[in-house]
Amino acid sequence: MRPRSFVYAAGCALALGSCDGGNGPDIGSANGDCGELRSQLRIEDKFSQASATFNVGEPIRPSLRITNYGRAPTNLGYDGCPPIRFVVLDSQNQNVFDTLPERTACTLMLRYVTYDAWETKRFDVEWNQTRADDGSQVPAGQYTVQARDRSLECRGELDAAAPFVIQ
Repeated sequence: MRPRSFVYAAGCALALGSCDGGNGPDIGSANGDCGELRSQLRIEDKFSQASATFNVGEPIRPSLRITNYGRAPTNLGYDGCPPIRFVVLDSQNQNVFDTLPERTACTLMLRYVTYDAWETKRFDVEWNQTRADDGSQVPAGQYTVQARDRSLECRGELDAAAPFVIQ
C-alpha cells in the first residue's frame, strides 16, 4: 500500500465528507495498480437468473464480481464506506437509486480486502425499483446500473455498467 492511499482516504473523509472512486460506466478491465483483477457486472431477477428485462415492482439485484487472475494475492484499500457503490440512472441520466448518496461521511478507518489468486468476491445489492428521494415507484422505461469500485488503488478501473428495462 502506498502512503498516498492513506492520505487520500483521510483527505476524503475529513475535507470532503465523502469519497467516490468511480467515475462512470467503464466496463471492467484492470491494469496498473489493480494488478490482474477483473470485474463483471451481472443483473439478476428474483430467481437469481441473469436478466435485462424486469416487471414493474420486481426486485432487481445488481452484482459485481471481482476476480484476481494473478498468481499472487492483491490487496485493495477502502475507507469506512462500502467498497462498491451501486447507482441506477434513468433514461435522462438522472440518479434514481444510490447506495452511497452524496454527503455520506466515510470514516478514517482504512480497511483492506484481499483477493487471493484466482479468488472471486461478489458484491451485490437489491433494489425494489423505488426512487431514493421520495420512495415512489419508478416508471417503466430504460435504466442503467453502474457498479463503482471505490478502492484507493484502482480509481475506477473495475467499474462496470449495464442497461436494463422495466416494463
